[in-house]
Amino acid sequence: MTYDRTHRIGIDRRAPLLAIALATLALFLLCCWLMAPGIAAYDTIKQYEQALGGHYDDWHPPIMARLWALMLWAHASGTSPMFLLQAALYWGGLGLLAGGLARSGARVAAWAALLLGLSPITLDWVPVIVKDTQMIAALVAAIGIVAWHRLQARRMRWWAVGAIALLLGYAALVRANGVFAVVPLAAMLVRWGGARRWWWRAVLLLAGTLLAIGVSGPINHRLFGAETSGVANTLPLFDLVGIAHDAPLVAPPGLRPEEWRDAQKLHCYTPFYWDPFGDQTRCGAMGDEIVSDDDGQPNPLRVWIATIAAHPIAYAEHRLAHLNATLRIATPADEKSAAAPAKSDANAYALGGPETRFSAALKALTAAIERTPLGSPAVWLVFIAGIGWTLLGTARQPARDLGLALAFSAMLMTASFAVVSIASDLRYHLWLIEAAGLAAVLLGDCRGIDTRRLRWSLATTAVAILVSFLLRATAAPMGY
Repeated sequence: MTYDRTHRIGIDRRAPLLAIALATLALFLLCCWLMAPGIAAYDTIKQYEQALGGHYDDWHPPIMARLWALMLWAHASGTSPMFLLQAALYWGGLGLLAGGLARSGARVAAWAALLLGLSPITLDWVPVIVKDTQMIAALVAAIGIVAWHRLQARRMRWWAVGAIALLLGYAALVRANGVFAVVPLAAMLVRWGGARRWWWRAVLLLAGTLLAIGVSGPINHRLFGAETSGVANTLPLFDLVGIAHDAPLVAPPGLRPEEWRDAQKLHCYTPFYWDPFGDQTRCGAMGDEIVSDDDGQPNPLRVWIATIAAHPIAYAEHRLAHLNATLRIATPADEKSAAAPAKSDANAYALGGPETRFSAALKALTAAIERTPLGSPAVWLVFIAGIGWTLLGTARQPARDLGLALAFSAMLMTASFAVVSIASDLRYHLWLIEAAGLAAVLLGDCRGIDTRRLRWSLATTAVAILVSFLLRATAAPMGY
């Protein structure tokens, strides 16, 4: 079933496009005035060092460091160029979406799209120069270009297709699990290449994901010249110690029993993150032993797979405990690693800006919001699932198809955390939160909405909010 919206195109010329454009520009300039030159976190400094020195590794995304090196070559130093880029992509994408909505006659949805950009949880991260913000900015910009054309039934020209491909490619490479958001989004944007049966679509999705993962290594190491850093061992390490803790085992492979007893006393394992085993002042030496392949020890990846196969229940317990932590389901409301930093980390390059009244106020506001159910990715997952279900029951139209693509992309990326995540920072779920808002805005532009589905979706979200409040209020303290 399709919905013919050509009757709405006739009012395009009366749409407040100029007002949308001016509002977008004003918000971008205000953002720059309040947030420039951006905030340099620990990861920011490490990548800037690589760009300065011309020596790259794959611990952080090489594509971002290479982009920064290009800016340095053009005599654009510091965090300002990167901040301006991600702010321009973010507001530009929202502006194009709002413009497309306005031109199609959906004025309320158009202004809602711009207001979405002021959501504190996302806005809090806009000035921070990290891979997560770069990925969000690239994806929002790509969606904006698609929306501008499809909501007006415009033919997409080659330059627009090229820009979308470039932005999606960057988003896939700038974050390790970005592929789980980009591949389903791209598949739905190209309408599955004409495939109609669900199993063909599943095959295409699996093949596309494996292909994207397979080519990312050669791109990072050969094209961008990044050296192997050992980051690939962090997931096996996290899972191996999690299995040893939950099975329980005498010791994880690579450690002697007495060493594992010491690790347990030091609380090296926590389902929140792998970090204690990466900290050389805490448990790093034991972490190195577990994933070492020196002295004839088996390959860590083979040991990882064999251990999972031997202890599937313990593996499932460990992954579920981590999923609880990263989705902030039954965890304390003050679980750490939520709000963005309000000031730059100390560094020798004068990177980033200091704390300001605005950044401190925004962090305080965001921290307060994140202690509510709105700070639980699980609640956003329920919400976007409901939006997607409602869109499925809505007549086919451009806004519906684009909203479904966003919902599918965000849900699959979130699902990937069940098996590939090693930390529980809230910023890892920014795409889920942003995509949920964008999908809801696009639902507001649809005609022929199944109101029964919408009511059920909103009721389910309300229940999820209540349950989240109760679970987080009664949760035991989180061990770090």
